[in-house]
Amino acid sequence: MRRSLVRAAVLLGLTAAGAAGSAQAGLTNVDIGINPTYAQTGPGTVTPTGGFFAARAFMASPNDFDGGSLTYPGAGSPAPLTPQPGSLLGYSVGSASLASLNAAFPFGTYTFNVTNSMTSASQTATINYSVAADSLSIPQLDAASYNGLQGLNPTAGFTFNFNAFLQNPNANLAFVFLNVFNSGGTDVFSQGFLSPSTTSIFMPGGTLAAGQGYTFDLLFDERITGTDGTTPNTIFFDTHTGGAFTTSAVPEPEAWTMLVLGLGGLGAILRRRTSRAGARA
Repeated sequence: MRRSLVRAAVLLGLTAAGAAGSAQAGLTNVDIGINPTYAQTGPGTVTPTGGFFAARAFMASPNDFDGGSLTYPGAGSPAPLTPQPGSLLGYSVGSASLASLNAAFPFGTYTFNVTNSMTSASQTATINYSVAADSLSIPQLDAASYNGLQGLNPTAGFTFNFNAFLQNPNANLAFVFLNVFNSGGTDVFSQGFLSPSTTSIFMPGGTLAAGQGYTFDLLFDERITGTDGTTPNTIFFDTHTGGAFTTSAVPEPEAWTMLVLGLGGLGAILRRRTSRAGARA
């Protein structure tokens, strides 16, 4: 769960790359996210694995604020906002199910209080979470794509085909994202901010290494954007489906060279034998 939460938080960061408002000293944008997660373990098998909540306060400069809290209607309020990579403060927590996630983070007012311990500067921003935009479709690779990933030849290009994204009418923005991670959690292939009408994504040959394990994350991203009158805000409803695969052990170039030379030598021997047999005849 921990690795999944970290990866999902990274992807949420990618999806928010264009969400920050116009810069001024202090907060530029705040957001919260209700994000269910699923695992695809077969060509037609997708199961829920829980989800995570995330809240972030973006700053014009990383020195504007160094801490703060998020106050909200749930029992865990207030939650701490701590410095994250980049100019932001954040908080995230995993949950065993979407139902428990929604119970822990219900409708209501979410208030960001951020402070600077050195200068005593402070600022407040709010999000009015009053309507949901839960996904109407769960991301899923089609059977041919899922099966094609298993033992994939990494030298060949590959097309990820997946189901249609049915956008929730409460969302005013929607995007498709696809990421592939290696076993160390590094993002080795990324496509994002694609139209919700997208149902296929091509990955060029040579992107992956031979004989290695990878995971994919297919994301249907829905957003409700707004403002509290001063600070722009976004509510994310990001539905993630992940899965695992291993590439085939493609021979190294040197091995291919030896194989070709070997076949060439075998061909020469066969030709000589055929020629001798013809002469004797």
